[in-house]
Amino acid sequence: MAVEIFERSPMRIVSQHLDGGLEPGQIGAIIARAGVGKSTLLVHIGLDALLRDVPVLHVSLRDSVDHVRAYYDEIFAALARTRNLREKASAAVAAERHRMIHSYLDRAFTVQHLIQNLKMLADVAQFKPALLLIDGFDDTLAQKHAQELADLAVQHRLPVWITLRASPTDATATDSWVHTHCALGLRLSAEERHVRIALLRGVGRSVVELPVALDPTTMLVIADNEKEGSTPNPTSPRPTDCTLYSGGANGAEAEFGLQAEVWGVNEVNFTFDGHTQSRGRGRYELSPRELAAGDVSLVYVSRRLNRTYSEGSLIRRVLQTIWHMVSRSQQVFVIGEIQPDGTVKGGTGWSVELARMWNKTLWVFDQDQVGWFKWDGSDWVAGTPMIESIHFTGTGTRYLNDAGKTAVKDLFERSYARRVDPS
Repeated sequence: MAVEIFERSPMRIVSQHLDGGLEPGQIGAIIARAGVGKSTLLVHIGLDALLRDVPVLHVSLRDSVDHVRAYYDEIFAALARTRNLREKASAAVAAERHRMIHSYLDRAFTVQHLIQNLKMLADVAQFKPALLLIDGFDDTLAQKHAQELADLAVQHRLPVWITLRASPTDATATDSWVHTHCALGLRLSAEERHVRIALLRGVGRSVVELPVALDPTTMLVIADNEKEGSTPNPTSPRPTDCTLYSGGANGAEAEFGLQAEVWGVNEVNFTFDGHTQSRGRGRYELSPRELAAGDVSLVYVSRRLNRTYSEGSLIRRVLQTIWHMVSRSQQVFVIGEIQPDGTVKGGTGWSVELARMWNKTLWVFDQDQVGWFKWDGSDWVAGTPMIESIHFTGTGTRYLNDAGKTAVKDLFERSYARRVDPS
């Protein structure tokens, strides 16, 4: 069952180059800058083990338990969508039975505390992991805990995979740490439409580029017929292959949804209990557990957007919903107003901040300046966007004016006019 479910899993191609994979007592690292897909690939490693009945302990330094569980649910759904419901449910139950998740979101991480947790799991829950995953290291933490992690792996006879955020100023330093302390490394690099993997080996310090392209959202292997250059007009995919993620609210979101329907683009309009939507097509009501996956401190949001958000169930759930929209997309299109500090006005500004943090392709149509602007990593640059990804977010202000409405309509026309079948 696992072989068929993992038909497009990145672990199939990675395993072919690992010569048996990570051995007990060894450390492997997934290295990339923020937002490229380290956590998602770590979940793939976990699922690959779980579906072979290998018990896994997944430790997150930055996310809640529910957030991590939602990662597993989403990636499992993407992997298993071609299987029938009974087989999916059976595999999901098996995976859940062999997995434990611990979070250090609200407390400091130490290897000694993790060792205590391993003992507690063995004594109280009769659970002994055969694979340890730790998500959330940066250069400082990795250097601080390197020796203790190595000792843990050897003493507990565990293969240990960690994620390591690459240094923004010196990527070679991160590679050097991996070569020194790890048996294996998987370096992820984002290209325009996909993610590439390079295999780093501690012995010999070799680096091998793997012949695979991954979807930036799911980290599933991109099939040959989906790669750039395989269609007559590869700039934009066929509209029927695309999905718009939005909220279905009045204004910009309703206009994105209307144009999606006109062109035959699939819609997923996230909502929650008590939320009013303008569009019903593709309505998806998030459960409390799913909402919690996108939880965030309002203090943090206020600091990122340079404005004050007070605690309240509605604004928090709106922000959680935006997390679901942006996390599933490679491109984010927003209608609004860019402010002097570079943020975007209103609650929709959170979608912009998430897109920046996760290095999504980000475009904002400024209704006051009557023009599109792309975030280039440090500044807003005027340009003309195209829908180039099969998963994209369309959101923005409720106060949509004629210029904003025309911008959305023209975006779809420009992207799909030559991709619609002649029939």
